[in-house]
Amino acid sequence: MPVDEGAAPVMPPAQPDGPAALDADRSEPPPLHGVVLSADPATAPGSGNGTTGPGQPRGKTGQGPGVVPVTPPDGTLAWPTMPLAADALAKLDADLGQVQVARSGGRRIYRRRIELLAEACTAETFGLVLDWLSSTRRASVATKRNYVDDLRRVWAPLARELGHDAFAVGCLSREHVRMWRLRQEGAGVAQRSIARYVACLSSLHVHAAGRLDAPLINPVTEDDRPRIPTGNTATSTPVLEIDQVRAVAACARSDLDLLVVMLLYTLAGRVTEICAADVTDLAVEGDRTVLRLTRKGGKQRALPLPDRCARLLRRMIGDRTSGPLLLDAAGRRLDRHDLDRISTRLGRAAAVLPDRDLTPHVWRASRITHMLDAGIPLAEVQEFADHANPATTIGYWERRNRAQRATAHVDQAITVFDDLDTAPHR
Repeated sequence: MPVDEGAAPVMPPAQPDGPAALDADRSEPPPLHGVVLSADPATAPGSGNGTTGPGQPRGKTGQGPGVVPVTPPDGTLAWPTMPLAADALAKLDADLGQVQVARSGGRRIYRRRIELLAEACTAETFGLVLDWLSSTRRASVATKRNYVDDLRRVWAPLARELGHDAFAVGCLSREHVRMWRLRQEGAGVAQRSIARYVACLSSLHVHAAGRLDAPLINPVTEDDRPRIPTGNTATSTPVLEIDQVRAVAACARSDLDLLVVMLLYTLAGRVTEICAADVTDLAVEGDRTVLRLTRKGGKQRALPLPDRCARLLRRMIGDRTSGPLLLDAAGRRLDRHDLDRISTRLGRAAAVLPDRDLTPHVWRASRITHMLDAGIPLAEVQEFADHANPATTIGYWERRNRAQRATAHVDQAITVFDDLDTAPHR
């Protein structure tokens, strides 16, 4: 079902993200604390002290870079140096990517999620989380990133609030989760958001229970999983009408503004898919330009672009033959937050959705709904939207029809008062 744009979780006092940060160019990723990555472990010797000297820093034991932490029975950290482990960790690091942690003037400060995760967890739990994220049951890059963000932004701060130095599996009890849930509800956090956070915590503990010798109790029970009603139009993603789509596009102040609107709407794409696209993902098939997107679950799709959209995109790319498809004025890859800001700004300028931000997901929901309005078969809409479950696509159709029926009912009811000639006098 469409994602609910709920409130952010209520957090204890914020902890600083630490000194190691990336500038907006993201050209030199910092070393991980306790985990060191190298593009080529065989040719990048470490300095041995983990902080200075030539080459890439080593782990605490002086082993080579590109290692995955393992906790042996005596509780000390061992650092395997197998190239296989290094490659696996590098793949996870690439999947998790970087996240903006601050802004300084016009600069955006980024850090790697895997580094933030290492700082938020104990060493043993960090290894368990990496193993959990490596499962094929969590193949989607977006899912991995969301889970890491939930752990470091929701559960690690709660663990610190309760007196733990870092988050660890088993550090939260069912009573803790119960009190946390009540706090979120009292602050008005959306039930869908709470459900996602507890699903993350529960999934990690289920996975860890199968890896640890000691028994592990899942702190999440069914009593603390919010029941999300289906077909609740009050909390569903809003939908723009066709004339509103045109009004927003008319407010575009640049080619980039217009291109963002066109791509989000015409492709009904997820914003992370579009942001991740590179120039090399463009191709010509016959007389059409197509854009290859990596969709949810790692599926590859080649989607044809409308001619006007393709011309605009080619003009913006210019003579570039590689790199990100969408760049900001400073030449940096646009991320989902950038597209969210562009969309929200245009929505406010067009005065649509006065009570809500025009998020990228609104464009996706609007396009799917308009396809159903046009009578396109449900199976075709499901395939185009990349919905794994047809019930998700049906949900859009049901909400649209429900709204239309409700409108017809109230319009019919008001006819009872048609014979009134004048308004009542006071």
